Amino acid sequence: MPASMSLAKRLAAHGFPALTGLLLFLGAPALSAEEPERLRLLLPPLSTPDKVYARFQPLAGHLEKALGVPVKARVAGDLESLLRLARQDRPQIVYLCPLVYARLGDEGALRPLVRIERQGKDTFRSVVVVRKGSPYQELEELKGARFAYGDPVCAASRLVPKTMFAEAGIRPHRDFFEERTLGSNENALYAVAADLFDATAVDESAAHPFLEKGVLRALGYSRPIPQYLLAASAGLSDSFRKRLVQALTGLRRPQATAILRAIGPNVNGFSPTSDDDYDELRSMERRHGSPDIPLNLLNPSERPSGTRGR
Repeated sequence: MPASMSLAKRLAAHGFPALTGLLLFLGAPALSAEEPERLRLLLPPLSTPDKVYARFQPLAGHLEKALGVPVKARVAGDLESLLRLARQDRPQIVYLCPLVYARLGDEGALRPLVRIERQGKDTFRSVVVVRKGSPYQELEELKGARFAYGDPVCAASRLVPKTMFAEAGIRPHRDFFEERTLGSNENALYAVAADLFDATAVDESAAHPFLEKGVLRALGYSRPIPQYLLAASAGLSDSFRKRLVQALTGLRRPQATAILRAIGPNVNGFSPTSDDDYDELRSMERRHGSPDIPLNLLNPSERPSGTRGR
């Protein structure tokens, strides 16, 4: 039963029909006065639904115990579905990449809670990489190169490197011999390693195995960018949001190792975040974003066939 309806019935029972009518007319705003009866954990299509569900189900279980309400994980079938579901006016928290959050946050449907920490940092950098034996030594030298973009909606793979190129005096459409989007960071890294392309840019954690093995070499790093985050629907009360933040920031190794390890390698917790933390990404998108980047593109090698959960 909606919170506004239950409160309206209590008012009517105590002889306040005028207030009852006003409350029913106002409707949704009264939701913030009570805690939700259930919560949805909405997840992006990072991989197949079963894999994503397995990564985040331990977190859903932790939140359910900490908050005292049922928490059901749901994996969106594609990014278009993720955007549609994230905009729904219902109690939920959503795991998002920073660029997608920056766009949704502007609409007012979501408010940020926490961002993920990897190896003690709640930021990441984009790194431009080339083969170990590549003749390129500086970003400025990439004019005439073959460049591969990875995940088209990942800030580290497209928007941030475009900002780096602009600062280096490179205009990709004009200065690259060839540029192509390969659908995933892994595809782009392997393509550069195989000499199919000269360079790519990805999140430094994705590039780490290739750099560690000496297959690829870093050409340049970006400024720190906010990590992936959990955001909550705007209708949740401030008190419930505070409980959510406490439940999430309280997860630390070694006590919560199983929950954090399931989410991803080197994840060691969450830290509070605010909408202002994503203003630099918004500024980058205004200056260097491309309207032709669709948000419904998926990694073609792992396109989910449907959703998981409810």
